Amino acid sequence: MIDTIDALHKEKFEQWLLFGQHVLFTDIRISNDIIPKNIYKYELQESDCHPFETIMIGRHIIVNFEGTILSYQPIQLDKDNYRLIDETKDIECLPYRSITLNQYTHKVTKINSLIKVR
Repeated sequence: MIDTIDALHKEKFEQWLLFGQHVLFTDIRISNDIIPKNIYKYELQESDCHPFETIMIGRHIIVNFEGTILSYQPIQLDKDNYRLIDETKDIECLPYRSITLNQYTHKVTKINSLIKVR
């Protein structure tokens, strides 16, 4: 469990596209208490029958926890705060190197400012 701000900022995250959004992934739980205000945190659930097959995202996964997603933008969930995932359509692991949360925030902020200028 990542439960200190220092540990959160040292963690290197995989870069993914999830539902078309650039997000960060780690297979470690992260405490809600240390998530920065401008970042959204979600958890992934894996299948009972097929380990490592991602089947759902939600605010908090208790059974079959697979990992944590951090996103600069909110991810649309259903009224119960969950959403099913089709791993073949909804997830793309990007071939970029792992990055820290600070690098991600800087990268996304820079991209968003370029979009606003246009």
